[in-house]
Amino acid sequence: MTAPAIHLVFKTHLDIGFTQLAERVRRQYHDVFIPGAIDTGEHFLREDPQQSLFVWTTGAWLIWDHLETQPPERVRRLERAIEHGLIRWHALPFTTHSELMSPALFRAGLSYAQELDRRFGIKTCAAKMTDVPGHTLGIVPLLARAGVKFLHIGVNSASTPPDVPDLFRWRAPGGEEILVAYQRSYGSTHFVEGADIALSFAHTNDNLGPQSVGQAIDCHRDLRDEYPDADIRASTLDAFAESIWPLRERFPLVEREIGDSWIHGVGTDPVKVSRFLELQRLYDRFDDEGLTPQRAAFGRRLCLVPEHTWGVDIKTYLRDETHWDREDFERARRDDPRFAFCESSWNEQRAYLDSAVDALADEDRALGQANLAVASPGGGESAVHASAGAASTIEVGGWRIAIDRDSGSVRSIASPNGTRIEGDQLIAYAYESYDANDVATQMRTYLTDRVRWALLDHGRPGLEHARTARSARYGTQLAGVESAPDRLVLHWLTPTIAHAQLGAPGRVSLHVHPHDPNRLRIELVLHDKAANRMPEASFLAFTPAGAGNWQLHKLGLWLSAADVVRNGGGALQAATAVRAAVPGAALQIFPLDSPLVAPANAAFMGFASAPPDFATGIRFNLHNNKWGTNFPMWCEGTLRFRFDLDLA
Repeated sequence: MTAPAIHLVFKTHLDIGFTQLAERVRRQYHDVFIPGAIDTGEHFLREDPQQSLFVWTTGAWLIWDHLETQPPERVRRLERAIEHGLIRWHALPFTTHSELMSPALFRAGLSYAQELDRRFGIKTCAAKMTDVPGHTLGIVPLLARAGVKFLHIGVNSASTPPDVPDLFRWRAPGGEEILVAYQRSYGSTHFVEGADIALSFAHTNDNLGPQSVGQAIDCHRDLRDEYPDADIRASTLDAFAESIWPLRERFPLVEREIGDSWIHGVGTDPVKVSRFLELQRLYDRFDDEGLTPQRAAFGRRLCLVPEHTWGVDIKTYLRDETHWDREDFERARRDDPRFAFCESSWNEQRAYLDSAVDALADEDRALGQANLAVASPGGGESAVHASAGAASTIEVGGWRIAIDRDSGSVRSIASPNGTRIEGDQLIAYAYESYDANDVATQMRTYLTDRVRWALLDHGRPGLEHARTARSARYGTQLAGVESAPDRLVLHWLTPTIAHAQLGAPGRVSLHVHPHDPNRLRIELVLHDKAANRMPEASFLAFTPAGAGNWQLHKLGLWLSAADVVRNGGGALQAATAVRAAVPGAALQIFPLDSPLVAPANAAFMGFASAPPDFATGIRFNLHNNKWGTNFPMWCEGTLRFRFDLDLA
């Protein structure tokens, strides 16, 4: 009987931030962790050049960054370690919220490993994502075309993992497929069923660095105690991938979307996301036209925005359980250095956008700056008050828009070509606030392990004592209408209590601009939104009567909005476009600033394990602070969200 072969992979989970400010984390890897990994590897190499006891694996960005930015003696030492097989990268730069990315930007992330492969004569064929529970099917063709055969996904151990096999073939609609291993932790030991092959991880947690010599020996001893007959060797993800790829036909096939049940974090910084999406569209254009070295650098720097760390660890650095109500919160934000430090970490992440633009040559840099200006919130309009009453219809540019004169919501839209969509509240804004019971529901339905760190990550300790916290949904009241041949503006008010005590905008305006007989530009502006630390969210719903077959455009693929695996990320998804069949017409919506889309009637708090139901329509999440961990906890000011609506 053949002894089972265990591929032991040594790895550290990289958060570009979280444990400290991002730049300090980066310096720690360059000054301490990479030299430490080389120290450990060189020790075992001196002991026995033929014996494989330690190989350190990390994402490609970290290795590339070290080689590009560190002093010559450090660069040469890393080069020697790579040449001796002591340090290896995988195909991805780091863990991302992949749904937020375009295909071109995802390829920019893959280019780090491809450049390293060319430099060192290596062919990387495996990748890893860690922490984030899931990703979109759109990554499959991009990985497959880049020569990646295997992806390991290690789920945060307290989060609900998607209902997929432990090892499976993930196939895209075009027939491309990769092998995927899912584990309910950053990485443990998994034996391939029906084969004498296993993958095991010696994984250190968030930014804890590589193992020392003694720790590496302990990893081997622990694994040998558990599997005394196995052939255990420090290995790479590539070696494991090559060993199981010939066996791929025996593994189950998955052809459905998985999604990202952490994608709500994207909604915590709406201005940053709007600016990012504007620059990403510019990079897509550059990718089509041709990439210069400066344009390639622009895309690579832009990849840091969808990296899964958006600030420091809230449970460690904010650590406040009392200042929830408006007056208390504003005082703490002004006087407590913990609040200022967390805000500084969010600003550090926002600066990635300016850094990306700085990489461009002069003419392109001007384009980047212009795109950022386009994404900047505007609006200082004064409302022209109108009386309340029955619904009325307004014509603008050949389009006919019917509104409800009480709420101000749009009830129907008819194009100059005669196509029409309608609904009781076809387009409507709502602000929601949540209390401690809502947070408890979210944790009860989502957490798989109620350990302290998980409760602090997902919870809001002390929120139960907030005087003004409430679980409520607030609509709008029509305050005025402005119309001209080329535009329509609806002015809405939100309830006074929601604005004064919570984080609802003081007023809201919906701008409608005809573009051509088939397209409308819709701009929603939230005016005077106060910062609010208590859980909240805003939505713009589109609920056309009779709409069906909702599809989302995600990372280059049109996918059924509802065809998502159980326990996946179907309840909230990031998309660049949405489409549906409506009676007598086809509807497409392009969200330019707010990619998060949910079923119209789905509760935002509480994890839905079943596949989503879009029968009543959709709603775009404009902003939220549903979850702490390492995302911004409040947003404020004037927020603008643009949508192109095509009706044909």
